[in-house]
Amino acid sequence: MMEKESIFRKIWNVIYPVIALFVIYFAVVYGGIFLFSSTTCAGSGTVDDYMNKYFSLITIIALAVIIVVEYIFYRNDYVAADREAIKKPVNIAVLIVFGAALSHGMNLLVSLFNINGIFGSYEAVEAEIFAPGVIFVIIRAMILAPLAEELVFRALVFRRLKGYTNFWVAALVSSALFGLYHMNLGQGIYAFLFGIALSAVYDRFRNYFAPVLVHFAANLLSVILQYSKAAYPQISWYIVAMVVTLAVSAVLYVLVIRKIGRN
Repeated sequence: MMEKESIFRKIWNVIYPVIALFVIYFAVVYGGIFLFSSTTCAGSGTVDDYMNKYFSLITIIALAVIIVVEYIFYRNDYVAADREAIKKPVNIAVLIVFGAALSHGMNLLVSLFNINGIFGSYEAVEAEIFAPGVIFVIIRAMILAPLAEELVFRALVFRRLKGYTNFWVAALVSSALFGLYHMNLGQGIYAFLFGIALSAVYDRFRNYFAPVLVHFAANLLSVILQYSKAAYPQISWYIVAMVVTLAVSAVLYVLVIRKIGRN
C-alpha cells in the first residue's frame, strides 16, 4: 500500500521545480558575472556593460540547463505521460493560430492599460528582450523559452497541482508563479492570463507539446512585430484589433480546441 503524502510533501513537490528554475537562472547569471569580474578584461567595462553584451548568451545557457534538469524531474514523475500525439496537422495549425491571436489580443490589452502608466515598463522590457541579434532571439524566445517554461509551469507544476486539487486551483497557482517568474508587473499580468490559457490547452490535449506550440506562436508573432516595427495608425484600429484577436482565440478554443483535445 502506498504511503499517503503529507501536505508539506505535496507543497514541496509543486514548488521545487520553480525553485530549481530560479536557482539555475541566477547561478548562470552570477557565475558569468564572477568569471567576468575575475578576468583581466574586466577593467575594460562594467558589469552592466557585460550584461548588455552577453544577456542573450546568458539566458540561452540558463534555459538549456533548465530544460535538462527539469526534464529529469519530468521523466521521473511521468515516464508514460504525454504519449498521445497531437496527430493531425490541422490541430497543430489551430494551436498556432490560437496562440498568435490570443497573445496579440492580450498584448494589446496590457499595452492599452499601459497608456495610462499603470504598468510602467512593459514596452521597455519587451524592447530589451528583442534587442539582441535575431539568431539569439530565435533560439531563446522561440525555441528554448517555450520548451523550458511549459516544462516547468505546465508539465510539472500544473500537472502535479491538478493531481492534488482541481483544474482551477492548479491553473491559477501555476499561472501566478509563471507571472512571478517574469519579474515585471506588466509582463507578469500578461503571463498570468496567458498561463491560464496554456493550462487549459495542456489539460485538454494531455500533451506537453500542445502548450509549447501555443507559446511558440505567441513568441513568434511578438518577434515579427518587434522587428517589423508594426504599429496601428490610430487608437480605433488598435481597439478593433484587440477585440477581433481575442474573439478569434475564444471561438477557436470553445468550438475547436475543447473538442479536438478531448477527442
